[in-house]
Amino acid sequence: MIGIERLVHDLREQGYEHVQTLSDGQGIAYAVLPNFEIPAGSFVGRVIDLAIPAPADYPRVLHSSIQLRATPHLVPFGNTGTRNVINSPLGPDWQYWSYQFINRPANPTGELMTQINAVFRKN
Repeated sequence: MIGIERLVHDLREQGYEHVQTLSDGQGIAYAVLPNFEIPAGSFVGRVIDLAIPAPADYPRVLHSSIQLRATPHLVPFGNTGTRNVINSPLGPDWQYWSYQFINRPANPTGELMTQINAVFRKN
């Protein structure tokens, strides 16, 4: 199992029961965690929708971003000092947060979620 099916399966195995999927205009698939509560950092407790891109050959390859939907946006668009925040291919309600994730094949989705949570700790 690879791609979006693998990411969704792994996320559900880790307790994210309400995982949804969507695609952008370029055909990239995303696993969406609706009502994701930010666990740490300056946004602790904020509830957002978190979209994780899933390349066709996930988990061998990771995209270098996450997409966030929050009202209001968590940060302004532009360079935040630690990452670029730009328009998302998912639409104007979303922000693309760039971040270089490290692929760790032993537990790729668990490690990816650890890294995503670390992104929020850095704010």
